[in-house]
Amino acid sequence: MPLVKPFQYEPSIYNKMPQGTFALFGGGFTSGNGSSVSTTSIYTYATNTAVAGGNLTYAIRSLAATSTLTIGVFGDGYQGNGVSTTSIYTYATNTAVAGGNLTYSADDLAAAGNSTIGVFGGGLDTESITSVYTYATNSAVAGGNLTCNAYWLAAAGNSTIGVFGGGTGSGSVTSVYTYSSNTAAAGGNLTYSAGELAATGNSTIGVFGGGVGPLSTTSVYTYSTNTTVTGGDLTYSAYFLAAAGNSTIGVFGGGSNGNGGSSVTSVYTYATNSAVAGGNLSYSTNDFSGCSPNPGVNYF
Repeated sequence: MPLVKPFQYEPSIYNKMPQGTFALFGGGFTSGNGSSVSTTSIYTYATNTAVAGGNLTYAIRSLAATSTLTIGVFGDGYQGNGVSTTSIYTYATNTAVAGGNLTYSADDLAAAGNSTIGVFGGGLDTESITSVYTYATNSAVAGGNLTCNAYWLAAAGNSTIGVFGGGTGSGSVTSVYTYSSNTAAAGGNLTYSAGELAATGNSTIGVFGGGVGPLSTTSVYTYSTNTTVTGGDLTYSAYFLAAAGNSTIGVFGGGSNGNGGSSVTSVYTYATNSAVAGGNLSYSTNDFSGCSPNPGVNYF
């Protein structure tokens, strides 16, 4: 009788999926004409180069974004006041369509998610509120409140939790949101206090970096222990920056040092907690957001 071949990882099948090869940055506030934009920039990790992507369906700043392996969802933001709008960006075609509205209007919020949902949380005047967006139906329902009240915060997560941290009103405090129960619990504090920061990570850690100052500081959050350590500095100082990454690196880009928007990037390697300068984004901006197809974070 022949032996039954056990299930095993099959690269030829798995490699047909996006492998966290790029990051998508979108929206923001330009220093050139002083207005919000719908522009996007696609950053390829292997070459450290960026090209212009397709436009979002609305011009916006102070927004948040989360992702699956195939789409990025950009939501809320500022258009004279907070809005509940979303834009669904398909990676394969570099095109965007309007998505379903979130359950609250806000700007200066953050987002994290997995393969089925994205959780948008916090924001100016809303602070602890969340909205849970289901990708399959393009619809949102109210989620459980965060344990901290904050805006200009950042978020990173894996397939089961999202960590919302920092921000004005929160400082170094974090809130750990469990997707399966739509509940949040207090997490460990970041190693520094800042608003207007950014975050990205892989399945085990989240890296929070930059912030008002401007700062190049980072804090590395380990999900399994809810503890943080100081990480290596970014290669430039900025606030209102954005970040996205894959299982090995995170790209922090754009932002402001007090002189308008920037296209500069810093590539952070998780294994060494060190950063090197990356290639420029395809446009200069601040107060924008980023996402990426990241196996282990938004699939498994």
